[in-house]
Amino acid sequence: MRHVHESEAKPKGNFAKRIVAAVAAVAMLGGMGYATTSAALADDVNATVEQQNGISIGLHDYDRNSINNNHALHFMSGGNETGYNRYVQDGRGAYAGIVKPLLTNDYPTMADGNGSLDYLFGGASDKAVTNYMPDGGLLTSDGQGNYSFDAASKYAKYNGNSNRFELTKQTQSGDRNPLFTPFGNDSDADRYSFGMNLGADFYMPKDGKVNNQNMVFDFTGDDDVWVFIDGVLVLDLGGIHQAIRGTIDFATGNITYDRNQSYGSDRATTINQAFSNAGKNWDSAAYKTHHLSFFYLERGDGGSNCKISFNLPVKPSKAIDIEKQTLGTIPADQQFQFQLFANGSQTPYEGKYSVYDASTNQVVSFGLNTGSNGVITLAKGQFARVQSNDFSDDTTYSVRELNSGKYTVSANGEALSQHNDGNGGSYAETHSFKVSDTSHVTVINSNVKPQNNKTIEKVDGDGDQYELHLNASGDSASSETTTVTPADIVLVMDKSGSMQDKNDNRDTNAKNAANKLAEKLLTEANSKLSESQQVQMAVVTFSDKASTKQSFTTSVSKIKTAVSSKPDGGTNWEAALKQANDLQGRTGVKKHIIFLSDGNPTFRISNYPIGCSKKRCNPDDDWRTTPQGVHGAGTEGSDNYYGYNYAAALAEANRRESNVSLYVVKASTDANRMSDFAREAKAVNGKEFDGTNAENLTQAFGQIYSSITSSAKIKVSSITDTLSQWVDPVDFAGVADGADITQYVTVKNGNKALTGGYTATYGVDQSGNRTVTVTFNGTDGIVTEKADSIDVSFKVKPSDAAYATYAGNQQYPNVGEPNTGTASAGQPGFYSNVDARLNYCVLTEVNGTTSCAPTEVEYPHPVVQVKLGKIKIVKQWSDGASKHDDGSVTVQLQRKKSGDSNAQLEDVGGVITLNKGNGWQTTVDNLVPGYTYSVAEISGDDRYDVSYTGNNVDLTKQMVWSSNADAGTLNATITNTLKTVALENAISVKKDLAGREWKTSDTFDFTLAAKGNAPLPDKCEADQPCTVKVNSDSGSHTASFGNITYNAGDASYTYYVTEVKGSIASLHYSQAKYEVVVTVAKDSNGEWKASVKSVTKVLDDNGAAVPESQSAATEPVTFTNRYVAVSALPLTGGATGRQWLLVGGVIGGLAVLLIGAAEIWNNKKRLV
Repeated sequence: MRHVHESEAKPKGNFAKRIVAAVAAVAMLGGMGYATTSAALADDVNATVEQQNGISIGLHDYDRNSINNNHALHFMSGGNETGYNRYVQDGRGAYAGIVKPLLTNDYPTMADGNGSLDYLFGGASDKAVTNYMPDGGLLTSDGQGNYSFDAASKYAKYNGNSNRFELTKQTQSGDRNPLFTPFGNDSDADRYSFGMNLGADFYMPKDGKVNNQNMVFDFTGDDDVWVFIDGVLVLDLGGIHQAIRGTIDFATGNITYDRNQSYGSDRATTINQAFSNAGKNWDSAAYKTHHLSFFYLERGDGGSNCKISFNLPVKPSKAIDIEKQTLGTIPADQQFQFQLFANGSQTPYEGKYSVYDASTNQVVSFGLNTGSNGVITLAKGQFARVQSNDFSDDTTYSVRELNSGKYTVSANGEALSQHNDGNGGSYAETHSFKVSDTSHVTVINSNVKPQNNKTIEKVDGDGDQYELHLNASGDSASSETTTVTPADIVLVMDKSGSMQDKNDNRDTNAKNAANKLAEKLLTEANSKLSESQQVQMAVVTFSDKASTKQSFTTSVSKIKTAVSSKPDGGTNWEAALKQANDLQGRTGVKKHIIFLSDGNPTFRISNYPIGCSKKRCNPDDDWRTTPQGVHGAGTEGSDNYYGYNYAAALAEANRRESNVSLYVVKASTDANRMSDFAREAKAVNGKEFDGTNAENLTQAFGQIYSSITSSAKIKVSSITDTLSQWVDPVDFAGVADGADITQYVTVKNGNKALTGGYTATYGVDQSGNRTVTVTFNGTDGIVTEKADSIDVSFKVKPSDAAYATYAGNQQYPNVGEPNTGTASAGQPGFYSNVDARLNYCVLTEVNGTTSCAPTEVEYPHPVVQVKLGKIKIVKQWSDGASKHDDGSVTVQLQRKKSGDSNAQLEDVGGVITLNKGNGWQTTVDNLVPGYTYSVAEISGDDRYDVSYTGNNVDLTKQMVWSSNADAGTLNATITNTLKTVALENAISVKKDLAGREWKTSDTFDFTLAAKGNAPLPDKCEADQPCTVKVNSDSGSHTASFGNITYNAGDASYTYYVTEVKGSIASLHYSQAKYEVVVTVAKDSNGEWKASVKSVTKVLDDNGAAVPESQSAATEPVTFTNRYVAVSALPLTGGATGRQWLLVGGVIGGLAVLLIGAAEIWNNKKRLV
């Protein structure tokens, strides 16, 4: 068929003009439809939606007479066509795989090698193609970030004069009719054989959601449609076919089609698969910039349909967006200041910017000028769009937030550090981004911080053990800080009879869940906000019919009253949804409908006049069960057959305004159509919430609450503690680097010890720093709810270095920081840790989208103390201290490591002097426990033996830490005992008899008299003189006076040995006297020895002085007694023999007396 270019529906102009237009279009498209919207256009209130948002459109008119010439892809689908040029037939799916999975030079290329399709979309010159670059007008925006065009409801015609699409009401219907005919509808030449392409930059939102809705690109129509993301074919609806549908869901990553392909290879069902097929990797990172390229061809001569809808956050290329969000208790009207630095410049951007509402993508303020020093000002929920002709895809930039010191700041999920601005303030700055990669930066400020502390407490054990506690809990005010965006919420509650099922308490559960939601949202603080900032709730209840029980309010009690009515009757979904739709909320405030039901619909209010010719009637009405004013039989069976009740409810649900969120909650498994309803009504997440029991229902409403609010919780990922040199671990001392010490570390949540979910490791770096790291749930972390308090504890004790340092300095280097426990706070001591940190993130949830920007906070420094022992040293003298008043001794305190057999003895301190002045005693303090202490006397009198008591005693930590103050005091006593030497049997006597033999009765006594202080033999120490006997049976007729003990020391001692005159008749007793000298002196070995130095015979046996040295000093001294016979006496004067005997006896007696008296006299003189 011929295409009439001269039709008024087409832009007029000759062929030359068309060529010029084609060249211009190529230049304007800038490749694959990239938007090149200028800053002026983006800020122009008269600009089209496409211009404001950087969406480019190319429109292409094909000459039907020549477009097929020399090309593999044909139009008009003649009867002789085959393959992808032939109509696929009614009811069949697309012809997949016509084009390659990657764009070539920004345009599709035939997969069979038949060249590029660039000529169809302005990428190459072709005489059969006329290209146009409309300013837009095709797409409309609902103000909530959704863009759409539906040829079934709007007729779109291109106006060459205005260079825009003009939309009017569609007058035709049916997908077999040509509904999308931008060049007019007057002839086949106008209606068919044209192409269109769209191009737009967009960024990937967190979790692929926009305003709590999955980010989706959806197309329904014919013929060929190919959608490329970043040059990769993602949606393939190629071929000449009826209107078919394809959807890209960026949140789930799924690609879906309403029909399987009729020809060609299998299509990718996920974005990841599509990219993999093209040899690429899909990057779904949040805030990453991507490009969408949409190519559309009308090749058949039948119906022409086009329905496009998407909520991609599109933006002009080469534009930089700075978005502001807050969490916590930051006032809603708080203003924040930013600077933009481009291409490494130290000077911030200065120029114009526009402010947009971040949730609706609608302009709030056009053409603002940056303040002094390039300051851009934003409030929460706004973003600034900065465009400059100096920006390009290669432009790098960073964003700086000023005066940010009191917040935790993150940008695109990355925690930002604070920097000193030089003026007493601080700022946070992002790393450098590249426009082509990331052009939208979301900066989130939070004043939500964990409550964390580190304490230490003294525990039992070895006496000096401490237990360290590192705890973390939620925010100091609460673990969850929630910011509620202004919202109008309609609770639509099922009050049908089945809700009072006694088996599962459906109505009670529903009321409890609704009441809790109201309590959480309609707070006292909420009621004090301005009306435009409040959350308001309304209640619609339904059974056979529906009614508004409570209009929008901020009163919790009114909501509770409204949901308290008694269940009864049937289930009319449509009536309930109509009431909810008709409730008018506030302008500019997002509306949410929460629809809860336990069963499928049994009634409706809409008429379905099927099968009636003259009057309206409903074939499913039953005069017995259908109440007045509604339709339907009141049973599910009827609707299963006709489907009118469900259809009416679905139609009413889809009648809601496009910015209204619908939440579908199933209160019983009986409501088996809820799943279909949630999907077909495009409810939040496209599926129902499970509320089939009390727990599930509470959770469902909690999820809804989260999607309506912005919340922040604390997620703890790890706690680290780097020990100082002053402490050692108790239970895992000496383990290797990287050791698992989980068994030695206790983790509690409140008072409950955790048995899993955490791992403790011990690390030692190259500098010897020892770090205990406790991680929770691997890399997932643990969320600390309001009542949670995570406590990590393990035991430490002061190190040897701590004891030694304090013993040497007698003072501590540190003071315990505040709130570190009674044993630490404000107390002197040694820091237990060099560094300790809580690694956490603020787990944020904004409009149902979660993120967690990691950050850390330091713990305070507690201290440990040490306790030392002492020793009391006492000196004692065996011979009395008074004898040493003028003397002194020196001792040395020594120690060696207890329990170490290889330990060396070492001196402790200097030499200690003991004397009369200090009472022969002293006390040494600051002894380090863990050692065995001893004292050694290092000087003194070698005449004395030194003995010790309390020596070599262990000083333990239990002793010094004992509550008994004296337990840590050692007592050592040094006793000096004078040495003695023994003279063993060295002084002895021998008895000789002259004149007769020994008789058995003979016995003779001898005495040893000491001169001066000379000691006597041991056996007669107390007697003076000392006596021994020589009897007839004495060996060799000798006897020893026994051992004599002497004190050590150079000395001489003199003794006298004499015989005691006996009474044996006729025996002349010896009157001999011997002098014995004993000396005490050191021998050649330095040992004290006693020996007889000399023996001198002073008197002979007759008592005459005959000094005579006895040569053998060690030999017994000899006493000779002589026997005098009577017959030998002289006879005179005629006296008789008896008389002579008598006279002799008298004379002898007198002589003896005289001799004895003389001897006594002489002895007295010697002793004096």
